Amino acid sequence: MGFEKFDESGAGRGRPAGTEPMISIRKSGSIGVNRAALEEFFGDDTGAVMYFDEEENRVGIEPVADKEADDAAYTVSVTDSGGTIAPKAFLERYDLVPEVTTQYDPEWDDEDDQSLIVLDLDDPSGTYGSPDDEEE
Repeated sequence: MGFEKFDESGAGRGRPAGTEPMISIRKSGSIGVNRAALEEFFGDDTGAVMYFDEEENRVGIEPVADKEADDAAYTVSVTDSGGTIAPKAFLERYDLVPEVTTQYDPEWDDEDDQSLIVLDLDDPSGTYGSPDDEEE
C-alpha cells in the first residue's frame, strides 16, 4: 500500500477545517484561538483585554480593535490556522496556567456592561499534550 496524501493542512493539529470555535489555555502561558473562534468572536479585531471572575471561575476576553485601543490590551497574533494571545502575567497572577493545554468552548456573555468571550474553567472540553515531567 502506498502513501496517502494528507490534504487538510491549515486545519490546525489535524482537526477538520470546519471545526467548532475553541479557545485553549496553554501550559506555556498563552491562549490559543482556533480559526472558527477568531472568525466568530474577533472579526477584524487584533486586540484582547483579559478579565477573571474568581467567584464563577471564568475567564473573560474582550475583543478590541488593537493593542492601542486599551492600556490593558494584548495583541492577538493571527496566522492561517488561528490566533495567539500571550497574557502570561494575567494567567500567572490568577494561577491559571494549566499543567496541560486545556481546551474550552467559548460563549458570548453580554449581560454585564461589556460583551465578553467567556471560558468556563470548570467545564473544559478537552486537553492536548501532557504535563512536563518535573519530579524532584
